Amino acid sequence: MLNRLGTMRRRPRASYPVESVTLDIDEEVTALRGPGPTGRVLLLEDRDDFREVLHDHLAFRSYEVTSVPTGVEGLREIMKGTFDLIICDMMMPQVGGEMFYWAVTRVRPAAAQRFIFFTGHQNNPATEFFFRRVNATVLFKPFKMKALDSAIHDVFLKLR
Repeated sequence: MLNRLGTMRRRPRASYPVESVTLDIDEEVTALRGPGPTGRVLLLEDRDDFREVLHDHLAFRSYEVTSVPTGVEGLREIMKGTFDLIICDMMMPQVGGEMFYWAVTRVRPAAAQRFIFFTGHQNNPATEFFFRRVNATVLFKPFKMKALDSAIHDVFLKLR
């Protein structure tokens, strides 16, 4: 809102805590996309706003993206077909990232090396143990889109 001097006026703060999503989108992200699809990606994130930003970024990078808000829906998609990459939040209702990983790798063992996990819960001993056990590629929120692009590149290099 502009005040009478033409400068921005701040709205009063809400009396309740407000959660926000932070993604640092820099100019390198706006580079031209490739000529066609570069792979099928399954994206699991329960927060709509975060999922939409990640979906749009991946689609801009020419990936064919299937986005779902829960691990249960992710398992349905896994049963329908294969994905070149699975990007998965660790903390989701019903089926979290770790349980989703074990369910997927049971029916599609080759998918084990195709995961990128992200979480806002750093320094959680159980999660850290899981990441070490499966040699996971992990991003900690908030992360830059450049970090996501780099993680994707690293996963594809491991698959060669």
